[in-house]
Amino acid sequence: MKRKEPDFWVLEYVTITKDPRTDLVVAIGGTEQAADILQRTSGFLSAPGPRGDYHRLPHGLPVEQQRLKATAASHALLAAGHRPRPRAEHAGRPGR
Repeated sequence: MKRKEPDFWVLEYVTITKDPRTDLVVAIGGTEQAADILQRTSGFLSAPGPRGDYHRLPHGLPVEQQRLKATAASHALLAAGHRPRPRAEHAGRPGR
C-alpha cells in the first residue's frame, strides 16, 4: 500500500525573536502573506539579510513597545494560520 504524504495545516514557519547582538526584534521566515501581516499589524520593516530578506522592528523603540508589537504580530500570524516554530527540545530532539 502506497503511503500518502501528510497535509500540513500550517503555513511556512515564522520565528520572531530578539537578536542579542543588535537588540532588534526580528522576524525570520514565512510567506509573502506573513510579511504583509508583520508590516501592516505591527510596523515591522523589510530588511535585506545574508540569507534573504527578513523583517525587524524600527531602531530605538522602548522595550515595552517592542514587546507589545511582537505580541501583536504573533497573534495576527496565529489568526491567519501560521504557527510558532517548535524549539528543538519541544520537538523531541535535544537542544544545542
